[in-house]
Amino acid sequence: MKKVATTFLTTVFFCNIALADIAPNPIVVKSVFTADSCKIRMLSEIVFANLYRDSAKVECTFELLNYGDSITIEIGFPEMNFQYWNMGEYSENDKKKFEIYVDGYLLTDKEIGVPKEFEDIYQKYMYVYYIEKEFKAKVDSIYKANNVIIRKNGKCVYKSRESLNKTKTALNALFKWRESKPHLDFELWKKFDTQMKKGNYPWYVWRVHFKEGEKKIIKVTYNLPSGLGYGANYRYFKYLLNTGAGWYDDIEKADIILNFHDINMKNIEEITPNNYLLNVQKKTITWSFRNLEPTEEDDIYVRYFDTAERKKFKKFQAKRRKAYEKHQKKEE
Repeated sequence: MKKVATTFLTTVFFCNIALADIAPNPIVVKSVFTADSCKIRMLSEIVFANLYRDSAKVECTFELLNYGDSITIEIGFPEMNFQYWNMGEYSENDKKKFEIYVDGYLLTDKEIGVPKEFEDIYQKYMYVYYIEKEFKAKVDSIYKANNVIIRKNGKCVYKSRESLNKTKTALNALFKWRESKPHLDFELWKKFDTQMKKGNYPWYVWRVHFKEGEKKIIKVTYNLPSGLGYGANYRYFKYLLNTGAGWYDDIEKADIILNFHDINMKNIEEITPNNYLLNVQKKTITWSFRNLEPTEEDDIYVRYFDTAERKKFKKFQAKRRKAYEKHQKKEE
C-alpha cells in the first residue's frame, strides 16, 4: 500500500511542477472581450473594486453599442484565478464565484459555458475532476470506517493490527479502481496549452444578441484573493485593460476606482499607470481614460505591503542569507 500511495503522490507532485511550467497564472482581473468578428464598440468600462488585505470584491460594468447588423456573439473574460498558485484548472465552483448580468438579467449556470474550442478538453477535464473528488471521498470513508486517525503531519494512527490490514486491503482495491480511470495527464494539458496559445480565448462565455444599433449593459461581479508576492513580501491588485482591446473602434470612456479598506495607504509602494488621482482621506485611487485603445501600458497595477508580513519576510531573508554565508565559509 505504501508503495502504491507513494507512486500516486509522486506522480501528482511532478505533474503539478510540469503544469506550473506550462501555464503559470498570477491573480489578475481582466476585461471582457469577444473572439467573434463584429462591429460592437465598448462605449464605457467602469471598474469598481473594494480592496481588502486578503481579497478584492470587483464590479465591472460595460456599455456596448452595435454599429453593425443584427448579431449574436459570445462574450467572455480570459482565464480568471480564484486561489493562490492555481494552475488554471476548471472547477465545479467557478460559476458560483461570479455573477453576470445582461441588461439587469442574472445569467444562470446553464447560460454560461466554455468556448467551442475548449468543449472537448473541458468535458475530459471535468470527468477527471469528479473522479478525483470521488477518489478523495472514498479514501476519507475508508479511514473513517476503520477508525484511523490522521495527524496534522499526515501520519496515520491505527487502533489495531486488524484496522491496519482492513485499511490496507481497502486502499489497495481503491488505488486499482483509480488507476483504471482517466487521469489529468500531460497530454490533456498539452492540448489545453496548445489551444490557449492559438488565441486569447475566454475562460467562460455567454451568448448575447444585439439588434442593429442596439445598446447592452453587461455587468460582472466576483470575489478573488489579493495578488500575493513571493513569501508574502508584498500584495497587489492588477486589472488588465488591454484584454478589452478587441472591440470595434476604441473605448470611449474607461473609469477605474479602487477603494481601500483595511490597507494602510502609507504602505502603497507602486501605482501604474501614472495618470491616477490619489485621495488619502477617502482611501481611493482612480483613473479616467477617454477614447482609449488599451495596451499593456494602460493596465492598472497597485503594489502594497502588510507591515507584519514584510517584517516576517525580512527576518526570513536575513536568516537565509546568514545560512548561505555560513555555508560559503565552510566551502572555503
